[in-house]
Amino acid sequence: MKKKIVCGMLCAAMSLSLLAGCGGGSEEGGKDAKKDGDAIKLGVLVYKYDDTYISTVRSAIEKYAKEADVEIKLDMQDGQGDQSKQNDQLDVLISKGVDALLINAVDTGSAQGLADKAKAADIPAVFFNREPAKEVVESCEGIFVGTTASEAGVMQGDMLADMYEADKEAIDKNGDGKIQYIVFKGEPGNPEAEARTEYAVKQAEERGLVMDNMGIEPLVANWMTDQAQTQMEAQMSANGDKIEAVFCNNDDMALGAIAGINGKSDAPVFGVDATEAGMEAIKSGKMAGTVKQDGDAMGKALVAIGANAAQGKDFIEGTDYEMAEDGFSVRIPYAPITK
Repeated sequence: MKKKIVCGMLCAAMSLSLLAGCGGGSEEGGKDAKKDGDAIKLGVLVYKYDDTYISTVRSAIEKYAKEADVEIKLDMQDGQGDQSKQNDQLDVLISKGVDALLINAVDTGSAQGLADKAKAADIPAVFFNREPAKEVVESCEGIFVGTTASEAGVMQGDMLADMYEADKEAIDKNGDGKIQYIVFKGEPGNPEAEARTEYAVKQAEERGLVMDNMGIEPLVANWMTDQAQTQMEAQMSANGDKIEAVFCNNDDMALGAIAGINGKSDAPVFGVDATEAGMEAIKSGKMAGTVKQDGDAMGKALVAIGANAAQGKDFIEGTDYEMAEDGFSVRIPYAPITK
């Protein structure tokens, strides 16, 4: 009799165990909402750790993950500017069963492959900073968190126009009624680089300035200080007495341009990001202005939106964020800084 009772109890326990296994949370992230008290696993793909702005975003993600009202475990990967490497890193994160993905794509033109893998694994994807096409993000029912790239260019154009209106002779040094300028571009085809390059000039023209690029196409310096410095030195040798303004897609290139000018011109140089080094350059009078891209605000938004996604909630549920008019993004505002 005792044997029959024990056997019955064991069978019942095994049946309950099997039922629990079928109805519990999945090891493959994103398939089931997380239970209260479960740690959230966020996989973070970063295009390149040594990018100055992105390093501020990384720090902010780590800070706000620690401060979150749920336990968050981060698994952050450095793509080192190599899309193939990042593809492999995504495979690893998927195999680890992360609950949501924060994706800073190396190559936005290759982001469809990332989106496809996230969708196949049923893991929610939050793209950030480097903006893929809308259809890419929507193909995996994801979201993009970032700035509106054209705004940075518009603000640079406005800063130059404001300086011109305040003292025309200080900007138009040769008095020809035109502003001779050059632009340092981050990288060809990058949506942010393209928009910042286009709209800085377009906005200056909208404000009434006649812009002259002296036949010099945007100089690609890949967001790097040393590359911008080398190219600026060459431009100073060829056109140093003609250059009246310098637009740069980021502060690192602006600092390179300033180093290349080496005190031989007071043409205003404009950057983007408001990095610590960029702000120091503004305070010392070496840089005319920058546009703040708020890395702390970006990191805060990513943690909140990523945590929601990991728990099966709407991306912006319970937050102060709003979906942009485009229907697939949350936009972090820029701010111009001249002092």
